[in-house]
Amino acid sequence: MKRYQGMVFSQARKAFLSEEEAEDFTQEIFLKAYESLSQFRGEAQFSTWLFQIAKFRLTKVNKKKSHLIADWSDDVSTVADNSKPSVVEILHKEETHTALHLLIAKLPKSYQLPIHLHYFEYKPLKEIANDLNIKLNTIKSHISRGKELLRKWWSDEIEG
Repeated sequence: MKRYQGMVFSQARKAFLSEEEAEDFTQEIFLKAYESLSQFRGEAQFSTWLFQIAKFRLTKVNKKKSHLIADWSDDVSTVADNSKPSVVEILHKEETHTALHLLIAKLPKSYQLPIHLHYFEYKPLKEIANDLNIKLNTIKSHISRGKELLRKWWSDEIEG
């Protein structure tokens, strides 16, 4: 749990408005992973498997939120304090994060983890190279190629 807690929490923090919700979500994911540990076949890295559990659960949470919010009128955002994001802005941000993570999950496995560690856990490239026991230039190359694929897929998604 110590090794992957930062990864899960950083994703949860982006998806939830409060830190408490993010902490609760993180605990829920580790509980679910523990309960499902017998289903882990080792075909992917453990972090990828754990990330998939979190992504699936976030999708379910987002669907629940969107059903609740669909009942509200758009006037709610004008009544709220203008310095806080509107409900629509929050949903758009969550949908963007979910779409990005779905695209990242489509990347080759060798690109996924370095991108996640660097951009979501803010780990330096040297540390990632040491942790994964991969040359620094290889890490840079994987991140660069992964970003290029993401850019292409993202533009295809927007145009499509």
